[in-house]
Amino acid sequence: MNRKLSTLGAVLTIAAAFTLPAGNALADEASKRTLAVKLAQLQQKNDRQAITDQLTASAAQPLIIRWSQEVEKSVPAARQQEVRTKLDAELKKFTDKTEKNVGAQVASAAESALVPVFMEKLSEDELKTIVTYLESSASTKFQNLGGEAGNAWAMKIIEATKGAVESDAKAFDAAAKRIVDAAAAKKATKK
Repeated sequence: MNRKLSTLGAVLTIAAAFTLPAGNALADEASKRTLAVKLAQLQQKNDRQAITDQLTASAAQPLIIRWSQEVEKSVPAARQQEVRTKLDAELKKFTDKTEKNVGAQVASAAESALVPVFMEKLSEDELKTIVTYLESSASTKFQNLGGEAGNAWAMKIIEATKGAVESDAKAFDAAAKRIVDAAAAKKATKK
């Protein structure tokens, strides 16, 4: 009986030795998953409006292009402004509804889309570092400066390129006028 207990003890010791690393791996994986979920939640919170706006604009853009061209082609010039005003009202309804639908999916899609990417591409230490930073007051302060800093940067670019952009716009206007005038002259001669 003692021999069986000692053999059983040895088997249990060996089994425990093999189980501990697996148990630690599972705990590490769970810890990493928790961090990945936290990061997905933080990213969703920070980027929710921007992604909603971007996807809504992407949905509206083809409609705007298609119907702008249709108005130009099919509606007499005297009525185009009236038609555009009505189309703008319908477009507003579309974008409001689309923004609501997209916004409703942002949170639920964030975790299912982002967690697998974070789990694959980032280590647990990297996840800890990112989450710690995003939850810090420095991150909040930096994000709040984003608009102000971005505007200052954009103003410097505008100042540096204003002359060239205005010159290029004049060149475009001249080329566009030649193209439109030539097309109008051909249309007038065909009548």
